[in-house]
Amino acid sequence: MKTKLYSQIRFVQSTDEDYNRIEAVFSGIRAGYCEGNSQPVIDYLSDWDDEENELTEEIPMIAKMGDTSYSDENGVYTLLYNSSIGGCFLLYREATEDEMDWHGIVP
Repeated sequence: MKTKLYSQIRFVQSTDEDYNRIEAVFSGIRAGYCEGNSQPVIDYLSDWDDEENELTEEIPMIAKMGDTSYSDENGVYTLLYNSSIGGCFLLYREATEDEMDWHGIVP
């Protein structure tokens, strides 16, 4: 059976320098959050995607409850948002075989 791993790209919370900019893009000009605003956030956070990402066997989550997920238009990334714990973003994707090899994990 093939091991499925996930690569955590970037976790952003309210104490991070670029949080306000990310939140502003995500909320847009509307009072609420919208899936249509998730792609620019995904594009921005994907700039931190490299071979040194943390790998995990569990599907990433921010909190046990309240996570909302948004899919990348290319089907590569998943963005999680959780407003119940102060507003946090987490971008992840499935790990590649090269990443698993780099981390010494046999798929």
